[in-house]
Amino acid sequence: MKNKEIYLEVKLKEINRDIMKLKVKKRLLCKQLTDFKKTELSTLKKETKKDLAMIESIYLLKNNPNRLFSSKEICQYLKNEINYNTDSFASIYKRIHYFEPRISQVRRGYYIYKSEFLSRE
Repeated sequence: MKNKEIYLEVKLKEINRDIMKLKVKKRLLCKQLTDFKKTELSTLKKETKKDLAMIESIYLLKNNPNRLFSSKEICQYLKNEINYNTDSFASIYKRIHYFEPRISQVRRGYYIYKSEFLSRE
């Protein structure tokens, strides 16, 4: 009876020690995972959002040809659609105009997509 009690106590101590080792490993892995997620998402997220904002802006302007949009309207559209906050559309416009030359600035703060019909006249 005494031997069995000693055996069970030793076994319990071993299991507790193994549990502690596993908890330490778990904590380490969780920390590594969160660090990895932070570095991966922070480097990609900003560029991807900017590219997505550019694509959404082109989509908006192309689907409404010959309609004049203010920069505030476009910024509000980007905020509603993809949750992209920006004060100025000008920085996005510089990139857009490079890829889609038919999108042009009419006057300060107003942009339009000129369809082929208008550009021939």
